[in-house]
Amino acid sequence: MDIKTWESNKVTISVDYDKCNGNGACVGICPTSVYELQEGKTVPVNIDECVECCACIEGCPEMAIEHSSC
Repeated sequence: MDIKTWESNKVTISVDYDKCNGNGACVGICPTSVYELQEGKTVPVNIDECVECCACIEGCPEMAIEHSSC
């Protein structure tokens, strides 16, 4: 399993790179631009901007994202 994990003061986000197909649904749906695609995979580059809305979880068709608030 290739799972990457990022932490901020308030949230932890993990992305299963085996599941992530890089379609960018999380990038497009996140209201605070937490995510961007890097080398075909999602990365929460602005994790400190997360408002814990869980849109990324609901919007990922591959269910590749885990979020500590959702």
